Amino acid sequence: MSDIRDFKLPDLGEGLEEGEIVEWYVSVGDTIELNQSVAAIETAKAVVDVPSPFAGTVVELTGEVGGTLQVGEVFVRVDVSGGAVADVDEPAHDGAASPAQGGFEAGETHADAAVPERDAAPTGAVADEGVTRGALDADEEPQPLVGYGQGKAGGARRRRRRGGAEPATAADEVGPAKPLAKPPVRKLAKDLGVDLQEVAPGSGPDGIITRADVQAAADGASAPAASAPAAAAATSAPAAGGPTTTSTTGSGAPTATPRPEPSLDAAAPGEKPVPGFRGRTPGEVEQIRGIRKRIVEKMEVSRREIPEATCSRDADLTELMQLRRQLTDHAQEQGFDVKITPFALVMRATILALRRFPTLNGRIDREAGQIHLLEHINLGFAADTDRGLVVPNIKDAHAKSTLQLAQELAHLAGQARDGSITPHALTGGTFTVNNYGAFGNDDGDPIINHPEGAILGIGAIRERPWVVDGELAVRQVARFTLAFDHRICDGGEAGRFVTEVATLCEQPSRLLLHV
Repeated sequence: MSDIRDFKLPDLGEGLEEGEIVEWYVSVGDTIELNQSVAAIETAKAVVDVPSPFAGTVVELTGEVGGTLQVGEVFVRVDVSGGAVADVDEPAHDGAASPAQGGFEAGETHADAAVPERDAAPTGAVADEGVTRGALDADEEPQPLVGYGQGKAGGARRRRRRGGAEPATAADEVGPAKPLAKPPVRKLAKDLGVDLQEVAPGSGPDGIITRADVQAAADGASAPAASAPAAAAATSAPAAGGPTTTSTTGSGAPTATPRPEPSLDAAAPGEKPVPGFRGRTPGEVEQIRGIRKRIVEKMEVSRREIPEATCSRDADLTELMQLRRQLTDHAQEQGFDVKITPFALVMRATILALRRFPTLNGRIDREAGQIHLLEHINLGFAADTDRGLVVPNIKDAHAKSTLQLAQELAHLAGQARDGSITPHALTGGTFTVNNYGAFGNDDGDPIINHPEGAILGIGAIRERPWVVDGELAVRQVARFTLAFDHRICDGGEAGRFVTEVATLCEQPSRLLLHV
C-alpha cells in the first residue's frame, strides 16, 4: 500500500522566502535515500543542495528548472512505503554552522585538505599572487544546507533503479544518468554549444566537468586529463597583463598557465554570438532574480539609507610583500598547504585597527536611536563569482591567527565560486574589505554592505616612485580607500583608522605586538 509524503521546500535560512530550481538530481520513479540531495536551489544568497527527509520512490516533482518555489510549497512527493522518514518538524538549521552546513569551529583549519582545481573568476584578494583560490576537500561534495536524519546517506547523489526499492548494482552507481557539472558550468556549455555528454568525464574530482573542460571542448582542444585534485591559486599581478591561473601539482611545484581572455566582439550576421564575460552575449536580457535580485536590493538600500563619506591613503607595501613570502615559506615548512597572501595580512591589520577604532565595526539602530559597537568582528570580503557579487565573512576573525585567516579566506573563496557556500557564511558580517586591485584597478568607490558601517577598498599593488629616507626609490604601493557611514563615525576617526591600517601594513612587524 502506498504512503505518499509531501516534502515541502524548507526554510533555507535567514528569512529567505523563495528559491529557484537550478537543477534536479532525481527523476520521477527514482528510489532515493534518506538525506539524499534531490535538487540544487538558488536563493538570494547562494546555491544550495536540498536533501530529502524521506527515503522511498519519487512520485512527483512539482517544479521545472528555472521555476520559483515559495518556502512551504510542496517540492517533491515521495512514496515512503517501507522507507525511512526523518523528523521534518525541526530541520537542522539554527542559524549557526552545523556540520551539514560546512561551518567552522573557532580553531578548525584546512591545512591538510587537498584542494580541487578551481577555474572560476578571481575573488576578493590582493593582487600579486594574492587572488585567492579556494580550498575544499578532494572528495567533498557541496554539503546540504538543511539536514534531516543521520549520516550522509545519498550525499554522492547515487541513484537506484526505478520501479523498486532494490539496491542499485555497482554499474548503476558508476555511470550517472547525466554528466556531473556545476550549474555555472552547464550554463557556459549551453552558451558555447558544448555537449556535456561528449566532455564527460571531466578533469575535476570524481569526473566533475570544469569550466576549463568546457572551454577546451569549445576551442576544439582535448579536455584536460582527469587527475587527482590539486591545489590551485591564481596570480593576478595588475602590471603584468591578463590574469593567470597557478596550480600546484602533487609534488608541490606551481605551474602557471595564462587564462584566455574572453571575447567581447559581437557575432557577424548569421553567426552564433560569441559569449563575453561569464558567457553573456550582446542583446541578452537577464532576469533580476536569485543572487542578482539580492545585489540590487542591497545596493539600493545602501545608497538610499547611508550618508557615506570616503577617505583614502597610499601605502608602501614593500615590506609586507616580503613578509608574506617568508610566512608562506614557514607555513609550508611546517606542513601547511596554504599561501599567506597580502590580502590576509591586510585583513590582520584591519582587525587590529577595528579594535582601536571600534566605531567602524558598528551599526546604527534608527528605531531605537542607538549605535551598537560590536564586540565580535565578522570580517567580510567581496568575492566575484559566476553568479555575481557575494560577500562571505570570516566569523570571529579577531580570534583567529594569521594562518587561520589565510586558510579560511581560501576555503570561503572556493565555496563562493563553486556555489557550495551557505547563507550562514554570507550573513552576519560586521565589516567588509573589497579588493578591486585584483582586477588591476588602482582606485574605487566601494559601496557599504548594509547594514554594516564601513568598507575598506584596496587598489592594485604597483611599483611606483616613493620617497624613502629623503631619497626617491621604487616601491610597491597600493591605495586604501575607506567608505564609512557618517552617522556612525566622524571624519577624524575614519581618517585615523585608514592611516592606522596603512601604517601597520607599511611596518608589518608592528602586527606582532597584538598577535
